Amino acid sequence: MNYIPPYKITPKITDLVSLISEAIGSYSNVKNLRLNRISRIQTIQGTLAIEGNNLSTDQITAILEDKPVLAPMNEIQEVRNAIKCYELLDSLDQNSIDDLLKAHLTLETGLIDDAGKFRSKSVGVASGDEIIHYAPPADMVPYLINDLFEWLSATDEHSLIKSCVFHYEFEFIHPFSDGNGRMGRLWQTLILSNWRQIFRNLPIENIVYKYRDNYYRAIALSGGDDGCTPFIEFLLGVILEILTTQKTTQKTTQKTTQITTQKSAPKSVQERILDNIVLNPRVTRYELASILGISTDGVKYHIKKLVDLGRIERIGGNRGGWWRIIS
Repeated sequence: MNYIPPYKITPKITDLVSLISEAIGSYSNVKNLRLNRISRIQTIQGTLAIEGNNLSTDQITAILEDKPVLAPMNEIQEVRNAIKCYELLDSLDQNSIDDLLKAHLTLETGLIDDAGKFRSKSVGVASGDEIIHYAPPADMVPYLINDLFEWLSATDEHSLIKSCVFHYEFEFIHPFSDGNGRMGRLWQTLILSNWRQIFRNLPIENIVYKYRDNYYRAIALSGGDDGCTPFIEFLLGVILEILTTQKTTQKTTQKTTQITTQKSAPKSVQERILDNIVLNPRVTRYELASILGISTDGVKYHIKKLVDLGRIERIGGNRGGWWRIIS
């Protein structure tokens, strides 16, 4: 192994690795297909939103179900490609450059001319209108990627740390003309899920989107004497937050399920809608339809009834809003 990415193991990194490992150790391994599906939708929405895609989780759910969506065709294509790309996770080798190119081809098919190929021109990493990093020359990309993958396959570093280091180094190289952010986040998920399966269905990208300004700031701060240390600290904090959030959601869901099964009389559709709003105030009509096993029109009917009865109200618009229970 010739190239070793520069970074330092700080007390903060050590603490975060310990806290994440502890959180994973107490994490329930019970499979919940509904929660996994919702997490995957959140993952796709988050990773695309960071790059400027404006489709909501409702619209992404509709695309996943092959339903028509009124939106720009390139954004719909991005969602379709991302769905296919995340479905490849189980078959991708994290140490294979060929698999990296295969994944990029899937991610960018129909969007750019050089999908599945390294870039041939100069590019930069932008945060809004500001260029925060100019990538190495295009003719250096194959060599830099080869060095990075050699390090990845040979290093004994903890998977939590090496996934963050890889992510930063990948963004630094910026090997493709487009899709570098999505590919970097996908490959970090791949590395983490090869370490622990629970990362297959944790929407890390959704939390990264929540802190996207910090994400780009961490990239900008990295690269000095401490290498990518600031980026490692930021992403480990993101991973810990999503583990904590999902664990709380999982416990609440299990508790609600236990309470429901103890009651002799089955709950009405409207009561079940209220239960799901308590669990997730941002739950969408498409998600409720899937959970309750009824049509989206049926969900719309019962939500209108609940609004008319003064039980719930909508805060914000259809895309970014949420439901508040009044009584």
